[in-house]
Amino acid sequence: MNIQEELWQDKAKLHLTHNLIHCITNPISMNDCANAVLVLGGKPIMAQHPDEVAQITKTAKALALNLGNFDDIRNEAMIVSIKTANENHIPVVLDLVGVGCSDLRYNYAKSMMDAYHIDVIKGNLSEIRAMAGKPAHALGIDVGDSDIERVEDSAIWIQEFAKQIGCCILCSGAVDIISDGIHTYKVENGCELLTLCTGTGCMLNVITATFLSCMEPIKACMLACSFFGVVAEKCLKVTTMPGSFHYKLFDWLYALEKEEYLKYAKISEVVL
Repeated sequence: MNIQEELWQDKAKLHLTHNLIHCITNPISMNDCANAVLVLGGKPIMAQHPDEVAQITKTAKALALNLGNFDDIRNEAMIVSIKTANENHIPVVLDLVGVGCSDLRYNYAKSMMDAYHIDVIKGNLSEIRAMAGKPAHALGIDVGDSDIERVEDSAIWIQEFAKQIGCCILCSGAVDIISDGIHTYKVENGCELLTLCTGTGCMLNVITATFLSCMEPIKACMLACSFFGVVAEKCLKVTTMPGSFHYKLFDWLYALEKEEYLKYAKISEVVL
């Protein structure tokens, strides 16, 4: 059985569970994130009031945190939620949105990573470089051109960083790099139109959390990147316009069939 087949079998478990996914994300992408979880077979809840998130998180099967459009309410809520998740052995994904351009977000993420267990750290190349203590030149929440390097070169230090912090890293980009500190994979799916729709990175975060609710972290990351990437490629076959591409994403997140996924998912291990 190849890795794609194995991942698809794990994905099938989700439709039998309807797992609740607690997402504390930004208002810019909240609706898209909720719909992404829903069409995959999970049940989204987007609670973010500090006085209720502990109760909500206890009932969830995964927690997705996002630093985009950062504010005081989510600052407090995310700390309460991750503490609750750790106490109840609920897996956590942290999306490092903007840590490469904001000291506030960087310091918050660093303190969270130091104090709590996180199963998956997600970010683009500039964001992951910043958290790893490497020079980073983010262009706002996007990757800085000078940070782009050969996949094999990125894979070396990403694997070392994953081993150092003891969690899985999902570095998203034209080629996604995923490492748990022992094994490192690349996923070569997706298309340029994903960069023209606000919130697709946030969607990848909650898709990862949804899969994380029923499989181990490195598998959840590989499936999220490859599945979402194949969906994007499928949409590109029927439209080249960002508006129609955006709504088609939800159609094919819902309807992509096993045969197409197995045919087009491009996952390979990076040998270091």
